[in-house]
Amino acid sequence: MSGGVVKAAAWHLGVALALEELGFTLKNNESSPSDLEISTYVGSSAGSLIGLYFAQGFRPMDIIEATINKDNSKIRAINYKDMLSLKKPQGNPTSYYDPLEGFPKILKRILKPVLSLPGIFSTQGLHDYLIENVIKEKTFEELEADLFVVATQLDHSRKVIFSKYNYPNPSHDNTANYYTGIPLAESVTASMSVPPFYSPYPIKNPHTGQTDYYIDGEIRETLSTHVAFDHDCEFIISSWTHTPYHFHDEIGSLVNYGLPAICTQAIYLMIQKKIVANRARRELSADIINTVNDYLKTNKFEEKHRNQLTSILEKKLSYKPNVHMIDIFPRHEDYQLFFRNSFSLNSDKTSEMVSAGYKRTINIFKRHEWES
Repeated sequence: MSGGVVKAAAWHLGVALALEELGFTLKNNESSPSDLEISTYVGSSAGSLIGLYFAQGFRPMDIIEATINKDNSKIRAINYKDMLSLKKPQGNPTSYYDPLEGFPKILKRILKPVLSLPGIFSTQGLHDYLIENVIKEKTFEELEADLFVVATQLDHSRKVIFSKYNYPNPSHDNTANYYTGIPLAESVTASMSVPPFYSPYPIKNPHTGQTDYYIDGEIRETLSTHVAFDHDCEFIISSWTHTPYHFHDEIGSLVNYGLPAICTQAIYLMIQKKIVANRARRELSADIINTVNDYLKTNKFEEKHRNQLTSILEKKLSYKPNVHMIDIFPRHEDYQLFFRNSFSLNSDKTSEMVSAGYKRTINIFKRHEWES
């Protein structure tokens, strides 16, 4: 599950609600095993929060009802007080870096107080919300489900995957590391620290004793589907909302909608490119392996040699042929979803995103789109 603040969280809930209706079960400490059990959750930012809800035993409707029927819900919904905490991590001011060097003095006086902030708000309120309302089991090891939370280390070119598994670095990225021994609340809070809206979140490294700062998990790589491959998942259902706007006559150009719409489009274009490139690499790997295999068959190579060479290619290309991937995201035709405010807790707007995610999931499974 991708990031994308409230908008993405609502979409993920709609997707999960549809999966339940289709017969899937969400594994947690109280669930019973089933043939259609989703036992692994990989999430970044808002996706890590939703994964935590599920792993802790909350069903999609529990979270949805919390925003609609607050008096009789199983859990308290997140509110703006949780989201907009002003408590910042303590830093040590330095004069080493001056982003306003050479600017006129009057601009420096105006901009310096803003640019010196590590973020507008802090995720400390979200951390406290998790401790008070969500967390039952405090560590990854206590969860029956396998939860992976992705974050980015601020002061390093390192992506960190918090979990209970100490896997080696992924073959496609030696700067990605699996970390164990970090509490659930700290891991998810770190993953949700989206700059510049939120300050980087500090976590004490149990191995070095130093404090590392973390930001949003999707800065380096969107979705991190490699985690599911590393964990030998058979089916990977990926949910995200970053579909760029495509021109529609009734809407016109985004240039007419100001900086927020233009910046959103720029971010979505970058994210979509990462996802497309990732899927293209998998398709290219499959094509290379199939082409080589066909050539060997045509030239009557022995089956054992063909199988051996295919196995070598699969390992070198990090390709697993028996994994099925199902991508669930808004279509370009659903352009109204692009304009949804990512930070809005308005129940009518979030309900629309839940409904959209639900309908899209039902349609994808009905048409078996992943098999095309």
